[in-house]
Amino acid sequence: MFSINSIMSKAVGLFWGEMSKDELKRFGILSITYFLLIGAYWLTRSMKNAVFENLVGYSRYQPFAKMVSLVFVICAVLFYNKLVDLLKRDTLFYIFATFFGISFLGLGYLVVHPDIISISQGSILSSVTSFIPGKFLGWFMYCFIESYGSIMPALFLSIVASTMTTELAKKGYGMIFTFAQLGLILGTGLVATYLKTLGFGVLFAIGGLSICLMPFFLKCYVKHSPVVKVKKADASGPKPPKTGMLEGLKLLLSRPYVAGLLVVTTMYEIINTIVEFQMNTCALKVYPANLDGGVAFGWFSAMNGLSLGILSLLFALLGTSFLMRRFGLKFCIISYPTMIGIVIASIFVFYMVGASLYFLMWSFFVAAVLFKGLSYTLNKPSFEIMYIPTSKDIRFKAKSWIDGFGGRTAKSVGATVTGVLRGNFSTLLIFGTFASLGLVAFWIFVATYVGNKFNQLQKENKIIE
Repeated sequence: MFSINSIMSKAVGLFWGEMSKDELKRFGILSITYFLLIGAYWLTRSMKNAVFENLVGYSRYQPFAKMVSLVFVICAVLFYNKLVDLLKRDTLFYIFATFFGISFLGLGYLVVHPDIISISQGSILSSVTSFIPGKFLGWFMYCFIESYGSIMPALFLSIVASTMTTELAKKGYGMIFTFAQLGLILGTGLVATYLKTLGFGVLFAIGGLSICLMPFFLKCYVKHSPVVKVKKADASGPKPPKTGMLEGLKLLLSRPYVAGLLVVTTMYEIINTIVEFQMNTCALKVYPANLDGGVAFGWFSAMNGLSLGILSLLFALLGTSFLMRRFGLKFCIISYPTMIGIVIASIFVFYMVGASLYFLMWSFFVAAVLFKGLSYTLNKPSFEIMYIPTSKDIRFKAKSWIDGFGGRTAKSVGATVTGVLRGNFSTLLIFGTFASLGLVAFWIFVATYVGNKFNQLQKENKIIE
């Protein structure tokens, strides 16, 4: 008779390879934590554009919201980098998770009652805020969700990378990212199924409660799971001087390997920002928000996320760990931009042969699902492992700049393109296609360098400091 543990071990072995009892416990706790983190993010993210459309106006102001969020995230990353020097990693996670969780609970109430924080025309602040289009709450909500998506996943994955070896990571990262896709499916599924009945406020509150649960699981991981230290080969010598809050930026600019990780990590954000704007522009014409308060548009966004989650889950179960073990990390980070180039070229062909707006909307839908799905399950797990042969300052400080500032800057570049060309869809599609294909070529070149450098570091047992 098979025990539950035996069945679980066989299931884990089927999808992610053999794991010991301690390894299964370790990655099980981490997987649940990341499940909650990503589930809450996609639950709120699926509603972000619809709420922004209601409070501000998506087609006209979303590109500018991307740019404003860059400044917002830079401030958050600077604050985060300072706290890295002052607090333990797990303590930092507890603080940020509690802050974001409580804040999302508050946002859940405010998006239902936006006039509570409205500034009257006769007040002193009205002259300061009068230039802001729409409601200030819409801008704050947009930037806040972007900040959560930049800081919390990066902080969690930095903790994971700093507590295990490359070989251990290859075993468990597939499991962690599989549970992330389950969280994505649940979060977007809740929006797609219950947005009309529960409304934006209740769903925001559910996301906040999920985030508040994360510190308890990470506390369990820290308490009960043995920490596997990364071997600091060739790192002997005098103790390095204490670094400051800009150290991550200095490392990013002075270490070619780290700069390469910036390109591999963020290049797709430029392309995806353009594709998502094209998709949502088509969707708002097919599902006008003024007819139902943005519910249909919110459903479309949630279905995009739900489809993304299903694809990502299937690939995480059947592809991530297998491709890493069979072909190596270099293959993974090169095959992803190659796929993006093929999809972009295909959509351009559809447009040139006269595809309808409805067909183009669903073509962009498929492209956005593929780009993000394979980013989460192929590209992201691969470059996260590539942080392992690096110093603490690179894993935490430089990585926070890459994930926060770098990712947001890339989105702002894409938003600049959409902002300038948003009035002419044809020009945006043609220009965006050729610009994206050029970026893909550069991306493949850099990914080849990073993959070769990683293999060299592993072979020589060295780290980047």
